[in-house]
Amino acid sequence: MNPNDAAIFFKDPRIGPSLPDDFGTLYLLRRDIKSCMDAKILWPGAMCIMAGIDLLGKCLDGRDLPGETGKRFCNFAVKYFHLPPSEAEALYQLRNALLHSFGLISNAKSAHFRFQLQAAGSSILISLLAPNTFKVDLICLHDRFETALSEYHRDLLGDAKLQKHFSSMFPVYGKTPIT
Repeated sequence: MNPNDAAIFFKDPRIGPSLPDDFGTLYLLRRDIKSCMDAKILWPGAMCIMAGIDLLGKCLDGRDLPGETGKRFCNFAVKYFHLPPSEAEALYQLRNALLHSFGLISNAKSAHFRFQLQAAGSSILISLLAPNTFKVDLICLHDRFETALSEYHRDLLGDAKLQKHFSSMFPVYGKTPIT
């Protein structure tokens, strides 16, 4: 793994950009997440977090095979958000609801999911309210995302297999030139 690739990918979003340059996509995404969350523009912030989990799932897996988005997303959520598979699946279905229809309902093949969102800053990310009905705390989601990517970054620096996977995804998804 090229250390410079990881450095631009995981760059602290509080550090301002200097144009022109190549920017890590995760860095750019986290800057937008931070802007949204600071301004209490929570739905777009949550959508960016979901895109970030998608991105990190690709890096973790080392592949971007069609039809495996949910698997990659859930694998990352189980490993780094420390969620049971059922809650990782619920989070993935919230991602689908937000990104595909800017809504709170997802019709999966397996079930019909409904969501309520809150911004309480609870330590509980996902609460089951009724069968396939979940409440998700968006402030907690942001906190858990930042913790998850820190844990992944730490693991990446010490694991040759993760480095190989990251290196296979970085040329396609890792950086964006901005002039």
